[in-house]
Amino acid sequence: MRDIIYKTHLSLTKSSKAIYKKGDAFSKLAKARGFRSRSALKLLEVQKKDNFIKPSSRILDLGSSPGGWSQVCLQIVGKKGFIFSVDKKIMEPLKGVNYLNKELEKLKESDFENFDENILPFDVVLSDIAPNISGISERDDALMNSLLLGIRNCLDNFLKEDGNALCKVFHGESFDNMMIYMKTNFQKVKIRKPDSSRANSKETYILGMGKKK
Repeated sequence: MRDIIYKTHLSLTKSSKAIYKKGDAFSKLAKARGFRSRSALKLLEVQKKDNFIKPSSRILDLGSSPGGWSQVCLQIVGKKGFIFSVDKKIMEPLKGVNYLNKELEKLKESDFENFDENILPFDVVLSDIAPNISGISERDDALMNSLLLGIRNCLDNFLKEDGNALCKVFHGESFDNMMIYMKTNFQKVKIRKPDSSRANSKETYILGMGKKK
């Protein structure tokens, strides 16, 4: 996989205008690379730093639409890997990716049964899900907390022992709760704030490596 240039040479100021120019630059870079979303660059950056997705892995991509993270996974796992993408939003077909239009809270084992081989449990679970932002911190944090409950359920039921997980969180109570869960259930936990995230964004990512028994 070709290296991605994550940093731009834009002269940034503290103004929101400069912040969004930076975001636009990453959006253009992602489009030029053929990705469906700027968030693909975020996953590439974490992968380059931590190498937590291995070739031939089985991946569960939660909140996958429009498909940027699934595209990155395709590049990494190759033809011997398996990608199962889930979103309540419609995702346009992506060759090599199995997509299910469903809310993650309603996922069950039977959703993964109609395949030639047993795909459970997954080697890696990814989540780039975020609630619709209102701008009210307490409300947004409560919504993220609710989403993370569903994500933790997926990690408990569908991620293999010694598997890895990368999840988006917001700073606040939801972040604290997710950190407690990750430190309890994974051997190593890292916090990642990709350069391609907007500077004024509350989002960050928690990487858990080596799910415990």
